[in-house]
Amino acid sequence: MRTFAARVFLLFLSSALVAQQSGPQPLGRAVQDGSLSANPLASPGQTPLASQTQKRKQPPAKPPAKHLKRTEIEGSMVGYIEPAAVQTAMRVRFDAGFDAPRPDRAEYFYAGTSAPGGGGTQRTLNFQQLYLYGEYAPLKRVSASFQLPFRWIQPTFVPGTVPAATVPTPPTGGGIGDVQAALKFAAIASPARALTLQLRGYFPSGNGTNGLGTNHFSIEPKLLFYQKLSSRAALEAEAGDTHPIGGTQYRATPSSSPRNFAADVAMYGLGPSYRLIQRDRYSIAPVFELAAWHVFGGLQTGSTNVVQSAGGINVLNAKLGARASFSNGSSIYAGYGRSLTSDIWYRNLFRIEYRQVF
Repeated sequence: MRTFAARVFLLFLSSALVAQQSGPQPLGRAVQDGSLSANPLASPGQTPLASQTQKRKQPPAKPPAKHLKRTEIEGSMVGYIEPAAVQTAMRVRFDAGFDAPRPDRAEYFYAGTSAPGGGGTQRTLNFQQLYLYGEYAPLKRVSASFQLPFRWIQPTFVPGTVPAATVPTPPTGGGIGDVQAALKFAAIASPARALTLQLRGYFPSGNGTNGLGTNHFSIEPKLLFYQKLSSRAALEAEAGDTHPIGGTQYRATPSSSPRNFAADVAMYGLGPSYRLIQRDRYSIAPVFELAAWHVFGGLQTGSTNVVQSAGGINVLNAKLGARASFSNGSSIYAGYGRSLTSDIWYRNLFRIEYRQVF
């Protein structure tokens, strides 16, 4: 009996030793052999080095593409008043004006004469102007702009008491006008309201003798305003002054004191608009504008070709037009302007314009 029990004990002991030798390997040895990943998230059969290498090879996430941000203010509807929005934009504008009897008034349109003419004729003028305009806004409230004008004129003369040959007149023709550069600063810039200060400079690049420029520099500070009245209606306004630097010195006689042809001209205007048709991709807005000028001094050539004072003259024009605006930031304006006062810059003016806001 003792022998049998001893045999059973020895058999149990030998079985336990065999099971211990054939059991699982230690964790450290398994990792060393590469049979178990140290990263619990790694897939079966993948070593830690391979998992880390795969992570390094993943391309970095690309940042979202940056787009030009358009102005928060809805596009200006007016066609004659300067827009108050500070923005990046380009514009092509064409004017056709008729019956301008005093084009040298205060040297606002073109240069006057330095000597008396001789009298006896009355002049009028038809003209066309093409403007190429670009504006860039590096900041939300600041922009710079440049405008290049081209002008064509057709003067007409009514014979008087002396031959028209004695009258100093610009010839029919065309060419580059006085180029302009401006800076804008928005004191208020919100989707519903804008108040902007604009400072523009005029450079005498046009030939004043040929009626293409003023032959002097000018600076023009302006205050521009925009107010959104509703989802469809808006009101825009401006007020400013064109101040000449220099100007033609006129002498009635060789011994008389010189007088400056150029003078300050104040300009102010108001333009309500209403989006009559408003769709997702386009809108159409009729707009009515009133523009007024006051001449503080200077000279002009009168109806009998006699140079006379231009101080105190007031001019009022009414402008009626419409603008079609599209969802891509472009718009087209067409309008007509007519003088409402006896003193005029021109009797009639037609304007068409294309604008793109980026």
